Amino acid sequence: MQDDYGDLLPSQSEIVKRLDAGDSRMGRLEEGLDKNTKATESMARDVAMLVEFLNAMRGAFKVLNWLGRLAKPLGYIVVLATALLSFWAAIKGGRS
Repeated sequence: MQDDYGDLLPSQSEIVKRLDAGDSRMGRLEEGLDKNTKATESMARDVAMLVEFLNAMRGAFKVLNWLGRLAKPLGYIVVLATALLSFWAAIKGGRS
């Protein structure tokens, strides 16, 4: 049997074979897609955890930066207090 263009049409058994081959191929594609989807979801969870960790570390570095800014003035205060106490001890010790 021929189509309107003179090409031979496949037999019914050939059509069934092609449909079966396409069906099995589609099944393999669906299985591969399911595996890919699971892997992508797993990676998305891992990346979300990593982003959460990095955001926490950003907050920690902000706190450390604030402590670093406070350390210099606090150091000056401690040095001043030590100098005053030393001065006081020297004055008290000189009177004895």
